[in-house]
Amino acid sequence: MSEQPNRYFEDKDHAEAYAKYRIPFTAAVVDCIVRYVQDGGCEINMAVDIGCGTGHQSTTPLSRVSKHVIGVDVSQEQLRQTPYLSNVEFRVARGEEMACLESSSVDVVSVATAIHWLDLPAFYKEVDRVLRPRGCLAVYWMHRQKLDNEEAQTTVEEFYAATSEYTADSVKMIWYRKEIPECPYGTWLHDTSVIITKSWTVEDFVNLTSTMSCWLRYLKANPHSTKLTEFGEKLTSILRSDTEEIRATATSMEVKYLVNILLCRKPNL
Repeated sequence: MSEQPNRYFEDKDHAEAYAKYRIPFTAAVVDCIVRYVQDGGCEINMAVDIGCGTGHQSTTPLSRVSKHVIGVDVSQEQLRQTPYLSNVEFRVARGEEMACLESSSVDVVSVATAIHWLDLPAFYKEVDRVLRPRGCLAVYWMHRQKLDNEEAQTTVEEFYAATSEYTADSVKMIWYRKEIPECPYGTWLHDTSVIITKSWTVEDFVNLTSTMSCWLRYLKANPHSTKLTEFGEKLTSILRSDTEEIRATATSMEVKYLVNILLCRKPNL
């Protein structure tokens, strides 16, 4: 059984940082899901977003293509940060226990950057219950970032390596070993055509890093650590030009994120 994420994501300050710094999935990601659903002869009237967090990253993009969306997360604190959207409701629940949903009532079950937290056999059983025939399971996440500066990229990789022992095994499966979760319905359609490009200040990039579960676990074990501050200072030193002020907020970088999108379809009954 996978480790439960709520032990990492219940803090109020962390939830606020999560809402501010986590990267939303783009329309290109949602378009891949829409095309797959339509290719199966269906439309998206009801979507459920599992592990929705604050709703900004994946629920909001889904709300633009689905008549109704339910965002589900185990963390009440995360859900307190969700935006108001007229066609979206948010509920505290586990993806493995969606008792709030009727059987065969959902067109798309979405799991964005959360599949590693789920007990897959129990989750897939519940997915099969709530999906309509020909309904879609969409699993997607951003691969480790690629910076436009090689020295900065090395620094980022060194930081993650230094905290890797605090990374949950289920997260390592996807991030480090690049394993693909098993598919409940035959074989995944695996799409890697979408790349999200983001320009960050060092300060904001470091703030994003502070929301990662590996850092939260590291900080719990090392509460007086200055590692994250030193990480930001090193990135600033690498990226700062001679004309820029000596402060992290003046230093920017471009980061590319390759998106893995896994799609499968429930067979007709």
